[in-house]
Amino acid sequence: MSRLIKIVLIGIVALSFTACENNQTTSKKEVKYIASLPMPEWDKEAKSRIDNYWSQWNDAKTDPSAATKIGYAYSEELKDYDKAIKWYKYSNSMKPTGTNSNYMCYAYQMKKDYETAIKWCKNAIDLGNKEVYTNLGDMYFNMKKYDKSIAVYEEGYKKTKNTDLLTNIAYIYDEKKKNYKTAEEWYKKASTKGNMKAYQGLSYLYFSKLDKKIKSSAYAIALIENKYSKNSVIKILKERNFSNETIKKGYELQLNSDEFPIKYKGKLGLDDE
Repeated sequence: MSRLIKIVLIGIVALSFTACENNQTTSKKEVKYIASLPMPEWDKEAKSRIDNYWSQWNDAKTDPSAATKIGYAYSEELKDYDKAIKWYKYSNSMKPTGTNSNYMCYAYQMKKDYETAIKWCKNAIDLGNKEVYTNLGDMYFNMKKYDKSIAVYEEGYKKTKNTDLLTNIAYIYDEKKKNYKTAEEWYKKASTKGNMKAYQGLSYLYFSKLDKKIKSSAYAIALIENKYSKNSVIKILKERNFSNETIKKGYELQLNSDEFPIKYKGKLGLDDE
């Protein structure tokens, strides 16, 4: 009997803790913010086109994330960056967030107001947003400030480990600085971590700039069934006038070298096989 009482008591205590946790969770959800800017006006035309976001209008009165979502819908669905910015600024007046500042950066970038965009990108970094490094690096790239773009991508990779940023650096060295050996190094930093864009970049670099047909074949073949179909890859290699012998050597290279964490192990289906 005493054991039963203990079990019941334990159950009651557990329920009490659960109830407390639920109350705490509820209280967190019920936090309401007061905006220092007026809320953007109801937009009947936009409602019919972005209703899934516009349904958040009432929440946006006191919830900055809801306001940000409406701004995002204006930006990405309607390409109306002016109205998107109004919603982002309204959200920011309730509570500044890294996500909101990153979106603001992008909207100003689309308006080609780079000075203001950079300000909001840096604000997003200060608020701990990690996606902003792509935006800021891309912006410097579009402004032809390639060294600044590289520096931002490098910093972003250190913070996020996003290997796409490494391929962006490689692309700048490849296409803009014409420093092909350095481009190769950066592509390889990404490819050894399994970045498939880097495989594409290396395949084309070896074909068009460094004249290494076997390596070009190898990096293309490794993408078969990992990103592209076998027929599409073989077609590209044939369009580059690679012989069956070169393609086979490329196949063996990617299959047996530790340089390729991504590999294709199936048959090539060449005419002479």
